[in-house]
Amino acid sequence: MRYLVLSDLHGGFEQTKAALQFFSKMHADVLVLLGDLLNHGPRNRLPSTYEPPQVATLLNSYSNRIIAVRGNCDSEVDSMVFDFPCNAPYAILYQKKDKGLAKIFLTHGHLYDPLQEKDIVKMGLSDGDIILSGHTHVSGIFECAGGVININPGSITLPKNGSAPGFAFVDEVSVALYNLEGKLLKSQILCYKSVNS
Repeated sequence: MRYLVLSDLHGGFEQTKAALQFFSKMHADVLVLLGDLLNHGPRNRLPSTYEPPQVATLLNSYSNRIIAVRGNCDSEVDSMVFDFPCNAPYAILYQKKDKGLAKIFLTHGHLYDPLQEKDIVKMGLSDGDIILSGHTHVSGIFECAGGVININPGSITLPKNGSAPGFAFVDEVSVALYNLEGKLLKSQILCYKSVNS
């Protein structure tokens, strides 16, 4: 499976439209949304391209290809405009690798912090597993406790700490971070553990 991963859209229509053009360009199978889809939140500035209804319409056109989790700025009333479920605190995917499977844990990052070893234990993750998270608005590929890898696509609308607005792309062998112009920022080969399928 090939996953296009977005987080922290915060209602930015132009940025969402720019990121979604890579869904077909990269032959993605699934659009993973890591929360904070419509609201800008009380600590963020209002994005200049803030158009939550248009973002909802655009995302709904991918509804049968979306797996989404809830962010700290998402509310139940927001979910009423979506044609896909988006209120789960986390989701778990499995990626085939050789004769085994790797666990991919999806979280916004405010309830399960990928940098906290106690949270990694709660997530049931071990060496070679992956956490896809957002929340910090800082993109990167981070080594976590126990050989777990955290991939944060950053924010497409309100990036922080010098991160470029961008997204992540995950396939069977690697992860890559891109900016919204499609420039590769960082990539890493994934070393999945081998567990019984």
